[in-house]
Amino acid sequence: MKHDLEIPAARVLVIEDNRSDVVLLELALKAQGLLVDLIHFLDGGEALAFVRRQGTYHEAAIPDLVLLDLNLNKYTGEEILREIRAAKHLANVPVCIWSSSRSQRDQARLLSLGAAHFITKPTGLAQFMEIGMAIKHMLAGPMVCCNATE
Repeated sequence: MKHDLEIPAARVLVIEDNRSDVVLLELALKAQGLLVDLIHFLDGGEALAFVRRQGTYHEAAIPDLVLLDLNLNKYTGEEILREIRAAKHLANVPVCIWSSSRSQRDQARLLSLGAAHFITKPTGLAQFMEIGMAIKHMLAGPMVCCNATE
């Protein structure tokens, strides 16, 4: 008798104010063959409500990975990262920062605040495919800080 194991989709929380980047990210994840339940917030205010379990997010499922843009409206990615790291229910959830910043100082600061990974935002579809591969590796095992587009 054959038993097919059903692999649950990874729950990825994406906090990103650019819808186009999210569409390209979804394409890249599909190209990697990943089953992903993507939760997307366009602004930091909504993301903080999720992190704080406020309102409709009171019993929201915990993501397997958070992909956080550094430059958001209302709140910065750094502010949201601090809140995530202070939230006990998210203590074991890896946070990957993705940003157009190439600043080593930004990377070092965010890693010291608890980010597990830093990715420079891609500028083209091919680089988004690299991001998809990096996320696949992050979901598969331990995090190692690197820059997926270099």
